[in-house]
Amino acid sequence: MRNPVKAHAKINYTLEVLGTRPDGYHDLRSVVVPIPLHDDVEMAEADELSVSMPGFDLPQEKNLAWRAARALQRATGCTRGASVSIVKRIPAGAGLGGGSADAAAVLNGLNSLWGLNLPIARLCEIGAEVGSDVPALVLGGIVLMEGRGERVRRLDGFKLPPFDGFVLRVPPVHASTPAVYAEFREEDCGKGPNDLQPAACRLYPAIAETVAQMEADGLADVRMSGSGSAVFGWKVLD
Repeated sequence: MRNPVKAHAKINYTLEVLGTRPDGYHDLRSVVVPIPLHDDVEMAEADELSVSMPGFDLPQEKNLAWRAARALQRATGCTRGASVSIVKRIPAGAGLGGGSADAAAVLNGLNSLWGLNLPIARLCEIGAEVGSDVPALVLGGIVLMEGRGERVRRLDGFKLPPFDGFVLRVPPVHASTPAVYAEFREEDCGKGPNDLQPAACRLYPAIAETVAQMEADGLADVRMSGSGSAVFGWKVLD
C-alpha cells in the first residue's frame, strides 16, 4: 500500500459528559464527524515494524499509530512487519484526534496489507485499546460514540451544514485533555453542545476569545471540538 491513505481529523459536533466510570474515565456521548483536514499515512511491507513521522521526535511507544500496529499484531498473532510513514498536518492538542486518526488508518491499512480480513467491529475493539477516539475513526463517517469511546455506530441520516461553509480555527494553545477533565464541573453540563467547553475556556482564555471572535464574524454553530483547543463553525451561505 504505497499510495498515502488520508487520515482525517474529527470534530465533536456534540459532546456530553454523563458521569465518571469506576475506572476513572468519564462516560461520554458524542457525535463525531470527520473533516477534510488530514494526515497522510503510507504503509509498505517490511521485515520489521517501524513508524516514522518526519519532523517529529516522538518515542515509538508514545506514538498511537505504532501502538495500534502492535495491538493488531498481538490480537492476531501476526509477525509480519511494515514500514509506516506519516506526514502530519493535524495539529496536536487541538481536540481534532490527529494521533487517533493515524492509529485508525494504520489498523484499517494493515488489516488489508497483512491480509488479516478482520471485520470492522473487531478492528474497533482493538482500536479501543489504543485510544478513546480510535474506534469512531476506524468506523468512519458520522458516528455516535458512547462510553469511553468503545461503543460506536454510524449515524447515516445525520444532517450537517455543508462543508463549503466550514471554518476551523486553532488558537495558539496546546490544550491538555487531563487538565480539562480535572477542571470540569457538573454544572458545566448543558451550557452548550460541548460540556467540556466551559472548563477549557476557564483554563485557556484564548479558546473563549476565539469562540467570541467567530460569533462576532457571523459564523453559525460555533463550538469547541473535544477538549480543545480547536473551534469550528459555519458561514451562513446564501
